Amino acid sequence: MPTHLIAPLLLLLTLTGCGSADHDNHKAGAHNHGDGMEHDHSGDDEHVDRSSHVVNFNENNELFLQYETLVAKRDAVFLVHITDLTHYTPIPGGFITIILSGGGVPDEIFSGKRPVRDGIHIEVALPQYAGERQLSLRFETDTTQITHDLGKIIVYPDYASSKNSAARLIPENAIYIEKEAQWKTGLIIQAPTIDKQQLTLPASAIHQNNNEKLIYVMSGAEFFEPRKVTTGEAHHGRVTILSGVTADEYVVIKEGRAQLSDDRSTPLEMPGHNDDLSAHDH
Repeated sequence: MPTHLIAPLLLLLTLTGCGSADHDNHKAGAHNHGDGMEHDHSGDDEHVDRSSHVVNFNENNELFLQYETLVAKRDAVFLVHITDLTHYTPIPGGFITIILSGGGVPDEIFSGKRPVRDGIHIEVALPQYAGERQLSLRFETDTTQITHDLGKIIVYPDYASSKNSAARLIPENAIYIEKEAQWKTGLIIQAPTIDKQQLTLPASAIHQNNNEKLIYVMSGAEFFEPRKVTTGEAHHGRVTILSGVTADEYVVIKEGRAQLSDDRSTPLEMPGHNDDLSAHDH
């Protein structure tokens, strides 16, 4: 497994350790924190990444959630990154709550810990009930309460059956940039703006590569896909996009060239360039 895929779970397991009371239900030899994944060593030698990586946007922030396959009466670690979309920076403070609901059984709520660093939260959940559940995550500060509804998930009745869950798919031809690196280097991500029923992006989002114009589209929270686009007219530092991206996709519009190491293109230069990077009226 590529190192960058297991590093986040190694980080969170190092930070949390194994001393929590939630670990009382572990069976000896059931899993190995050395690679951040749970394994049953009674004959299964597979090292398959079945963790879930979810990115969810609302008007003001981005949630990036990583968690292990959920198994009843076994703890699972949730690693959460919360990003302010205005300047694409981590949101300090607050705390998260993981909620499992539905399925004809009582709601289960796991919360209470402060962030380990600005924008980074860890929670350990110990679900009691197997079956199909609704996963939600609530983020609260002194002034804000935001709930991300993340859809239906499966809590498996035992570890053996959890191996029926799909292995994690890695986007092909995409460039990996970990979330903290995105924050530190000033990368800005934004969805196209709809202007008179046409999509537009800042000129800084568009790269000239020979005769092609490219953008970098988020494909999972830490992967970026180079994408050819067809452009139209340009006005006031923004370019009309005729094809190649949709209104609900997120695009690198500033910085990122140092991390996009495969990028041999150059940013599109336009006279009178004056982007409003804080605009999110899409």
